[in-house]
Amino acid sequence: MSSVSKRIKLCGFDTLSMVPKIEKIVFSTNYLKHDNYLADLGLSMSRSVKSAKSSIKEIYALMDSLQETVKNDIKSNLSSFDESLRTRLSNAENVIIESSRAREAMVAGIIGMRKSIDKAQRKFSRNNNIEDLRLTLLDVAKDISRLRIANENISESIKTVLNPNMSAVEGVERFAFDIQRFAATWERIGREIDQGISDLCDDQDPSELVDLENYISKQGYDKLISNQDLSEEVESE
Repeated sequence: MSSVSKRIKLCGFDTLSMVPKIEKIVFSTNYLKHDNYLADLGLSMSRSVKSAKSSIKEIYALMDSLQETVKNDIKSNLSSFDESLRTRLSNAENVIIESSRAREAMVAGIIGMRKSIDKAQRKFSRNNNIEDLRLTLLDVAKDISRLRIANENISESIKTVLNPNMSAVEGVERFAFDIQRFAATWERIGREIDQGISDLCDDQDPSELVDLENYISKQGYDKLISNQDLSEEVESE
């Protein structure tokens, strides 16, 4: 059995298993003793099988094309999807780390300013020099202003993280949209495969059989066997 014969099953059952039975019926008929008729029939059958195998080969090629298309489409979109997620996290990481460092420095500065104020208060309690206290508080106020400006800059940086050009959710949505867009092409190829298989599934009576029955009927020969029940005899063979 050829590789194609081993792989193909059409119309839900193994069509090839029917071939020996059909061949037994065909080649046991007396009508095939005419060499010319047998040659013509053999040539017709050969062309039919050859055409079917050729069509099946084309369907396999279409199937391979579909698989390759799906793999390439997913691979290319997965790459851009991965890049968008990594960019999102990388940008957020840089801002978060830098802002954390800045806030640690701010906290250290605030602690230092509090110590300066406490020191100035103790000094004032000893000498009552209001000017020294005032200068210390003025320096602290300037530092607080600087810290507020720095904190505003940190907040602006945080806003870029909270409101990115593309969030992780948006990246997922775009990936899903692209996959759905490509899936339309995959479905089209899938329908072509189904249609190709359907076209090869011929469950109609052979035209030659219909022609033969019509010929027998036109000649009036069917009346000679009209009273004969052939179904049981044929099924028992």
